[in-house]
Amino acid sequence: MKKTSKILIAVLGLIAVAAVALTVFPAWGQTKKTGDKVVINTTEMCKDVIGHHATTPLEITVEGGKITDIKVLPSDETPSFYEMAVKVLDAFKGMTVQQALEAEVDAVSGATLSSDALITNVQTGLKSLQK
Repeated sequence: MKKTSKILIAVLGLIAVAAVALTVFPAWGQTKKTGDKVVINTTEMCKDVIGHHATTPLEITVEGGKITDIKVLPSDETPSFYEMAVKVLDAFKGMTVQQALEAEVDAVSGATLSSDALITNVQTGLKSLQK
């Protein structure tokens, strides 16, 4: 009986830690809706999308059906490539979700892998709205 109690306490402790973590940290990979504002975090949904060296997670804000903001989240991507590549995100601002999904945005020369990863993050995140 003591062994079962210890396991139960350990499981309850893990659940408590997870609950606190979800409260303190953003729910990565989730879409948050408030009125006509939607914020999409691509951390989890694009965890296999690699740029030049690492993942390229984003937080995409859509208001009134248009992209109003795209924030670059922390990444271990190579800074010199990443700084050039993030310029590709400007192409999406002001587009409707459908326009962004259909857009053929050119990668930034000299940072093609990082740019392509960012473009994939945007389009994957926006596709999650259609589900």
